[in-house]
Amino acid sequence: MISIVTVTYNSEKTVSRTIESVLRQSVGVLEHIIVDGKSSDKTLEIVESYRQQYEAKGYVLKVISEKDRGPYDGMNKGVSIATGDYIGILNSDDAYDNNALEIVEKAVADGSADIYMGAIRIHNGESQIIEKHAKDGRYQTSRHFNHPAMYASRSCYKDVGLYGIENVHSDYGWYLKALKMGKKVTIIPQVLADFYIGGWSSKKSFKNTLERIKTKYQVYKENGYSRLYYFECFGQEIAKYLLLK
Repeated sequence: MISIVTVTYNSEKTVSRTIESVLRQSVGVLEHIIVDGKSSDKTLEIVESYRQQYEAKGYVLKVISEKDRGPYDGMNKGVSIATGDYIGILNSDDAYDNNALEIVEKAVADGSADIYMGAIRIHNGESQIIEKHAKDGRYQTSRHFNHPAMYASRSCYKDVGLYGIENVHSDYGWYLKALKMGKKVTIIPQVLADFYIGGWSSKKSFKNTLERIKTKYQVYKENGYSRLYYFECFGQEIAKYLLLK
C-alpha cells in the first residue's frame, strides 16, 4: 500500500485540486493523510466534503488538525502515522498526474529500492511549464531532485529519520542523508506530479534568494559535500530568481 501525506494550512483555494488528483488515481489500496496546521479558513470543511468519495473508492482518509511548527513538522506527523509500505509527500498546492500512482505501484512492486523518484511539471505562472526529470548521478544536485514525485519506504524513514523542521531545504537534506547511508534509488522516467510555483517553498524575493543559497549549502555541508557546492547553490538560486515569476 502507498501512503500519501499532504500538509495544509489555510489552503482552501488549492486543496481541492490536490484531493481530486488523488481521487483520480486507480490503485488497489491507498492511504491519504492530511495534516492541517489548524487552518482558520474552510480547508477542513472542504477536505471533509470529499470523505464519501474516498470511502466509495476504498481509500483511507486520515485527517489531523492541530498547531504545528511549520510544513516539515506536519510532514513528520504524517510520516509517523503512515501505514503504507511506501510514503509520498504531496503539498496542498500540487497535484498528481493521471495514473501517477499506478505507475508508482508497479515500480515499487519488487521492493528493490528504498526510494523511487519520478519527474514533475513545474508550472511557472499561467504560460510557462517546465519538465524536471529526476536523476541519480555521481554529481548530486537538487536540480535532479523532485520531492513531490519521491516515494520512500517506511523502513527507509525509520533508518534515516524524519525531516528537519528549520531549513526550507530539509527535504533535500533528508535525501542526501539517505544517499550517504547507502540507500538505493530507482528513477521513474514518467511525469508523476504538477508543482505550482508560488507555494510556501517558492516565495520569490531577493532576500529569500540569499537565504535559500545559505540554507541549501548548509544541507550539502552537513552531509559531507565540498565547499564547491556553494557555487552550485548560488548559480541555481540566482537563476531561479531571474527566470521564475
